[in-house]
Amino acid sequence: MNSQYNASNRTSSFRSNHEHVQTTLNERNWEWSYLVRKCRNLELEESYDLYMRRLRIGYLSIFIFIQMLVTCTHALVLLTSSDLTYAYVDMITYLVTAVLIWLILSVNFRNELISKHGWLVYASSWLAVSILVLMDIGLNVYHATSNNDILNPIYDAYTLYAIYMFMPIPHVLQPFILGTAVTICYIINYSFVISAKEANQMHSIFNEAIYLSCVNFLGIFFRLMRDIALRTTFLDRRQYVEENLLLRYARDQERSLLLSILPAQIADRLQEDVRNRIERSKQQHHQRPGINHGCSNNSQALRRWRQPDHGTLFIEPHKDVTILYADVVNYTHLTTTLDVKKLVEALHDLFVRFDIASEEYNVLRIKFLGDCYYCVAGLASPNEDHAKCCVDLGLRMIKDIRDVREKRNLNIDMRIGVHSGDVLSGVIGASKWQFDIWSKDVDIANRLEATGATGRVHVSQQTLRLLDGEYFYEDGTEKAREDPVLQKHDIRTFLIKSLRAPMHDPRRVQRERQAKKLSEASKSNFMYNSTLQQYNQVRNQAKLEMCRELDKMPIGRIQITKICRRSTNLTQDEIEEETFRRNISSFCLLFRIRNWEIQYIREPDVMLKYSIVLAWFVYICLLSIQLLSKDPKYHYWILDGVTISVLTAMLIISWYKKIWIMYFSDTEQLLPQYKLSRMLYKMSDFMQRSIGIRLTVYILVVVSCIVVTAMQVLDCGPKRDEELIQCFHPWILTNCVTLLIGTAFLFTRIPFVVKTTVAVLITVAYTVLVVYEFEHIFDGSPPTNVNLNAKYSHFLLIFITLGIFHLMERQTEFIAKVDYNNWQLEAATDAEAGRRLNYE
Repeated sequence: MNSQYNASNRTSSFRSNHEHVQTTLNERNWEWSYLVRKCRNLELEESYDLYMRRLRIGYLSIFIFIQMLVTCTHALVLLTSSDLTYAYVDMITYLVTAVLIWLILSVNFRNELISKHGWLVYASSWLAVSILVLMDIGLNVYHATSNNDILNPIYDAYTLYAIYMFMPIPHVLQPFILGTAVTICYIINYSFVISAKEANQMHSIFNEAIYLSCVNFLGIFFRLMRDIALRTTFLDRRQYVEENLLLRYARDQERSLLLSILPAQIADRLQEDVRNRIERSKQQHHQRPGINHGCSNNSQALRRWRQPDHGTLFIEPHKDVTILYADVVNYTHLTTTLDVKKLVEALHDLFVRFDIASEEYNVLRIKFLGDCYYCVAGLASPNEDHAKCCVDLGLRMIKDIRDVREKRNLNIDMRIGVHSGDVLSGVIGASKWQFDIWSKDVDIANRLEATGATGRVHVSQQTLRLLDGEYFYEDGTEKAREDPVLQKHDIRTFLIKSLRAPMHDPRRVQRERQAKKLSEASKSNFMYNSTLQQYNQVRNQAKLEMCRELDKMPIGRIQITKICRRSTNLTQDEIEEETFRRNISSFCLLFRIRNWEIQYIREPDVMLKYSIVLAWFVYICLLSIQLLSKDPKYHYWILDGVTISVLTAMLIISWYKKIWIMYFSDTEQLLPQYKLSRMLYKMSDFMQRSIGIRLTVYILVVVSCIVVTAMQVLDCGPKRDEELIQCFHPWILTNCVTLLIGTAFLFTRIPFVVKTTVAVLITVAYTVLVVYEFEHIFDGSPPTNVNLNAKYSHFLLIFITLGIFHLMERQTEFIAKVDYNNWQLEAATDAEAGRRLNYE
């Protein structure tokens, strides 16, 4: 029992350690600094910048479309709902500003110009934002000075969203600087134009500053989360490319290894036979789904798959080939006098030289038999010079063995026999395959070696006829003339003395050129490549493959630049992207394969801790705005205190695992030892992994923000209209609702349908408040244009915010799902490729 208990503890400890290592890797793999460093280490930063450039252009095209739509909508509202005497100035200003912004930003669509002058990206973005801010603030100042009308700016948050979400400025620092400058401009405008005559001016200024700071925080959060998600997608794609190359390389290695043992024809027939039996076995397994064979039966089945059928013979005849037999002279004496280690080292040195020489002369080595080395030319591939290749190889082997003899001071030499004729080749055996050749001509070659002379190549008359007089020769040995086997087959033999053909002989030059090509090709063989060279080759090839993969990576569901293009003009990469798009529904962005959608939403959310930081910060901003805008009652303090405590507890729990991994985890103490610490660690991990918990946290966050926002209107009862107007500040409520919508959309790893539903419900509830419950309060608030009903200004801001966040979240969700879709398809492809790799 104790041994079983200890074994169980060791197994449990191993599993927990393994899970901890995986958890640590997941935490670090989603860190922005780690992702940037990894991209740089893999030399992917340039490729990533190219992809981001393409992505930013896609987002910029969406912004230009949104800008035109917002401008036209705003102008149409002014045209139908206000006095044209005052509205035409605003309408003309809006339209001119939209055209100027379009003209300025269109420079970013000229790739060649931007690649040469990168500063144009920054200049065009700053100029476009400056024009937008000057238009919004300028109209406020113009109407305040000319007509003494105090108007509320409508494009403050819109401008900040444009900076962080749409402008093609890279990184985070530059958008933050631009966003800060825009925020300061609007606060100055609010201080000296809008709230200059208010009694609680400082409260209003602080409210505006908090609101705009929170909008900046939403924009920065969007930028960072998008960069993390895209870098992760980019590195995933790079990993797939590298794994695909490694798989391809492994196949080439396996094929090279197989072809170094078997001719291509035999290898192809064996692989095809194995594949057919695997398919038959799979069909039989599907016909008997209830049977579980167990591990031992599976391994037995695997062995059966790898064994040829007893009734199948993988034998092929080959006409007109040349066989070479080589034997080490004095080997038996060496086995009794030489140390075993030195003997084996000498044989290894010798046979390695022979293998290299056989590769050079295009001769297939069959096998070693002790000190005997035999091979055949013209079998693996047709070769008119097969006899010459074998004779050249024999002369080279004699030279190599004499080099080894001098190097190692050994009394050894070579006896070689060469004969041309016909053979049968193939694989025999069951548990272990054995490739060999058979025929009477093989026996004749063997007898030529046995009856030959030391240090000479002993050939038959059939081989000599194929040499075309390129060699000096003399009659064969007396022993060969007396050999009964050679006499039986009427074999006359000869001894090759040396090469007759001069070095410049065209036939000789051509054969040596062919041998050189084969030699260079053999250098790429797996046996001669170092691991470092293989790694560098795969890495360089992966960089080239990533250049092509950039065009296949998605940039979003909505691509304005492709709307006018005909489907017949699509490239192959765009056709593949359209195939991926068809796997995802257009409206709800759900996978059409239900299991994929379930697996996707069950993926752990490593970024949950950042979403809770966002929710906590937005809640604090909303609470600060409420405390500045009205005096809260006692029960509000209790409610706010409980909500802050709950959010802070969730914040601590969500960050506990990361803090532990960063500052406390080490090789000796992988998991927290104290009970409370371990419980917090497991709760943090469970929050990331459980979709149910994440949805609960999301709903709790949204409800908390709604409650603190609704504090403004909870005390507003049925009063007289003049009292009702002073109940709360409508623009503060509208600003808070925009923050609610942004938070609802930016929360990570929540289904897109849920986010959209929550945001729409918030908008509907707000609409009910504006239209039915507090219409007089909103009508009496400062409008955005002279004589325009302020209610329309509020609606315009809300719907602009809803549209922007909906579009951007749709783009982000689509990119994530296309990447997940790719992984699902590639996993299926890789599984099939791995199955073939394992069984071929």
